[in-house]
Amino acid sequence: MTEKRAGLSAMTLKYIAMATMLVDHMGYVLFPWILWLRCVGRIAFPIFAFQIAEGCIRTHDRRRYALRLLLFAVLTEVPFDLAFSGRPLDPSYQNVLWTLLAGALVCWAADWAQRTPDALHLLGATAAFAGAFWLLEVCHTDYGGWGMALILLFHLSRGNRLIQLAGLAVFCVASVGGVSIELYALVSLAFIWLYDGRRGYCSRPIQWLCYAFYPVHLLLLWLYARTVGGIWYLT
Repeated sequence: MTEKRAGLSAMTLKYIAMATMLVDHMGYVLFPWILWLRCVGRIAFPIFAFQIAEGCIRTHDRRRYALRLLLFAVLTEVPFDLAFSGRPLDPSYQNVLWTLLAGALVCWAADWAQRTPDALHLLGATAAFAGAFWLLEVCHTDYGGWGMALILLFHLSRGNRLIQLAGLAVFCVASVGGVSIELYALVSLAFIWLYDGRRGYCSRPIQWLCYAFYPVHLLLLWLYARTVGGIWYLT
């Protein structure tokens, strides 16, 4: 009997996403003239989107899952605004955790509709998607409604690589309104398709550290830019 070859665990995917996100934000805040840093950074969001889609299925407590995303969305807003606009509050642009939270809620709405596939439930799930898409676009969250749509696509197309490839390609174009370096996000599928369903080692402290990584690294990048040098000294 041939032993199944192990691929990438959920935690390994998370570390890849975190590393490429860090590279991306270093490129934006500290080295905006180095384009390849931003290209590498395109890999991060689709992996995070995929993990939200998987997490919606695997979590044992949806309420706690959503509350963790909400908590860190709130905690991240000031570090995010400082890093991306240099101000502690910038209502024109919101951090990506709001997009991830909306994606999780819409995935659960889709599950609710699938459990009772009648016109009323389908209409309710469609209304939830449309309302969330509109709200994310109006609030200008990172990746906006298209980011949420990508999460739902990963949720509904588990194991269907053709749909995932086509959906991610549409996202790359639609999210920025044309062809751009966002197409480098397609590279993320090479990692996503190696996912083997294992969670990997994740203690509770590691879980919370992974959530905290987002606001903490943004705050540190902003502090470095303010004290040593970065984009705010160039503009």
